[in-house]
Amino acid sequence: MYIRDGLPEKDDFVIATVVKVSQHQVELTLDEYKSVSGILHSSEMHRKIVRTMRIFFKPGRKVVCKVIAVNQNGISLSIRRVGASQERTKEQEWKNEKIADEIISLAAKQGKIKYDTLFERVGPQLLKKYNLLYPFFSEVARDEELINELKLDKKIKTILTTSIKRRIKPKTALIKFNVFMQSKASNGLEVIKSTIKTAKDFAKERGGKLTVKYISAPKYQFIFEHREPKTAPKITDDLFNALSKTLNKKQGTIEYEEIK
Repeated sequence: MYIRDGLPEKDDFVIATVVKVSQHQVELTLDEYKSVSGILHSSEMHRKIVRTMRIFFKPGRKVVCKVIAVNQNGISLSIRRVGASQERTKEQEWKNEKIADEIISLAAKQGKIKYDTLFERVGPQLLKKYNLLYPFFSEVARDEELINELKLDKKIKTILTTSIKRRIKPKTALIKFNVFMQSKASNGLEVIKSTIKTAKDFAKERGGKLTVKYISAPKYQFIFEHREPKTAPKITDDLFNALSKTLNKKQGTIEYEEIK
């Protein structure tokens, strides 16, 4: 796992490993930094933890802490000020960065170069720009052209991209609907065909993919895929609003229900 230079900043969340427990405090090393340790005082623990300090803080245990002070006296930490969601986020970030580190290690092995050599070509520029490695690798898994941001020779770019895509599978939204469409216009069938094409084009323009399956008139199944799970519901709302307006102008109607 790569090690960061320097010290963390106040209010950063860090992964720390328990080294020593005394009556009123715990000494920990900060896993993401080189030879950096911190102190967690009992006043920065929850009461129930204070009562069982020596049981809870066994040497070697990893905990998420918040940095509350960085000065000449050292680094002061808190777990009392770490919320449950912040703890989960930091733990997931740590796991993701381990994956990113393993990707570089695998690419180095396949490219027959030293890990340190490849990391120096990749790590510093990504950490400077993004502060983390995994988010960039995750985007490369979706769009491999982004690898060109890194100043690497073609062979290493290809190897690194392949390693990324093998290890990181982008999450996508998959939303299914039962859709009922009909038109009383004289060319009603053509209206429905045109509406389906419009729906597919709309989905594509918004960065998604729409698959339409015919069930039995007037019933269809829409399957919408999108790379951004948080954005997908808004896109489908916009899609059906647009289709409703289109069909209304052509003596048609559309109704839909999401398949849970």
